[in-house]
Amino acid sequence: MSKWQSGKKAVRVIIGGAAAIAAVAVAVKMAIGPQFQRAIPQPSRPPVPNFSHVVVIMMENHGDAALLGNRAAPYINQLVRRDGFDRNYFGVTHVSLPNYVALLTGETGHTHSDDPNQTFNQRSLPQQLTAVHKTWQAVMQSIPSSNFQGNWYPGNAQSTTPPSNALYAKKHNPFALLLPLRSSLARHTVTLSRFQEELQQGHVPQFVWITPNLCDDMHGQQPGPGNSCPVSSSQHLVQSGDRFLARLIPQIIHSKSWNRRSVLFLTWDETNTPANLLSVENLRRYLAPGPASPVVPWVHIAIGGGKIPLIVIVGQGEKIDTNLWADHYSILKTIEDSWHLRYLGHANSAQVPVLLPFFKKQ
Repeated sequence: MSKWQSGKKAVRVIIGGAAAIAAVAVAVKMAIGPQFQRAIPQPSRPPVPNFSHVVVIMMENHGDAALLGNRAAPYINQLVRRDGFDRNYFGVTHVSLPNYVALLTGETGHTHSDDPNQTFNQRSLPQQLTAVHKTWQAVMQSIPSSNFQGNWYPGNAQSTTPPSNALYAKKHNPFALLLPLRSSLARHTVTLSRFQEELQQGHVPQFVWITPNLCDDMHGQQPGPGNSCPVSSSQHLVQSGDRFLARLIPQIIHSKSWNRRSVLFLTWDETNTPANLLSVENLRRYLAPGPASPVVPWVHIAIGGGKIPLIVIVGQGEKIDTNLWADHYSILKTIEDSWHLRYLGHANSAQVPVLLPFFKKQ
């Protein structure tokens, strides 16, 4: 066979493969049907109170269906009954890492990868806060030190894939992935125990992000030596995460720093992967988008992050339920609105709402 014939055969294989992929994509699109909801119009700058302190806690890989009514999560369900809860909140996309970057920058960085060696250069909320002299802090449970730059701890810090005994994961630390923050990151990163000391002292930065470790955030560890919270044990992970939150959140809302203008956003990065993704209904739920989830342009399939809990604890605590279609960009937009900052990335979209229902009574 000549080189020309070999080349033609290779082209036919490539075109045939592309056609097959396109056919599958179109079939999937037809099966899952319309994905986007209708956004509710809001004023260009809705009236959000001036927050004294903002705390964001990001948990992992569990959606509404896995947590609401789950007996392994009594504290989370208590918060749902007692505090603010959005029943129509979604992760921006899959996998985990782009959701973390999205909440801080308004963009996913055009990635669907969890590779911790990725870096991003877009402007972020911490840069905005520094520019207006507001204090901020990244609280990383199980990070060995403020200047640690490895991908994991413990275990092989340089590995791309997680060691089986890893607790800290850089892919869940968006601050470490953003190049403009590198020079100041060590000054703004603390361990969870240090943050708890600050709570007792009453000296807490105005913006605090908390990433629990892989056992307490409901993610879990990979199989292998030293594994203490298997990724496959969902109920055990839910129970561990619930107990972690039941210890930490009361420490925050009963601290000297907490007041009537404080707010805590508790959410999850994305919904959990269903056991059977070949089920049309499971696939529809898994890919369910928020207002600004990325779309595969040639087939117009949204790669959303699925429905996840958003619990909002405001000031002295108020029970507020809403069905506002929102995603992680809405948390960013709400913070920027409160502190009169320019909307970053997709936070500037009219489709992305400010979380106004939680603050109408303030």
